[in-house]
Amino acid sequence: METNLKYRSEDDRCYGATGMTVAFVVMEGEDLVSAVDLDALPDELVEYSDNYFFAGNPGLSAKSAWNTILKHFNYSMAAVVGNVMCRRYVLEKSGMDAETRQYLLDLMISEGSEACNLEEDETRRLFDKNYMYLTRVFTHQGVQGVCHDFATVLKRNRRMTRFDILEQLRALRGL
Repeated sequence: METNLKYRSEDDRCYGATGMTVAFVVMEGEDLVSAVDLDALPDELVEYSDNYFFAGNPGLSAKSAWNTILKHFNYSMAAVVGNVMCRRYVLEKSGMDAETRQYLLDLMISEGSEACNLEEDETRRLFDKNYMYLTRVFTHQGVQGVCHDFATVLKRNRRMTRFDILEQLRALRGL
């Protein structure tokens, strides 16, 4: 069976964007998001701030530059996993099957190698840590309520700026 993560409906797309946004916020990377736009292309739903696109800095050591790239890869991984988890756990009220988990892991192993020169076991450890954490996040009833509210507002407004996102997700801080 082939894993297909394409959006099946407007609601599916909306909850995918919600999951990505929530993942950035709970991973404390909200400063890297400038907006979320439901009408954008599927791979452009989240608009990133200039800080997300690390262009390098000759004044930084190679280690500092690599750490920044690794941190941004970690946020990207969380966004991808959050997208799928929010759709599965919150919208569909189901779970993640082993095939989808493996598909995401394989995708991240490839991206980790390309973006950060990570070995497979390094990416696997990072993935497992994020996967476990985000499973706890998206299966939490309080978080699910916040996700439903966020998705409703996003569907109505179509686009939310960072200010709108933080305002709408402020309830996450109390959970």
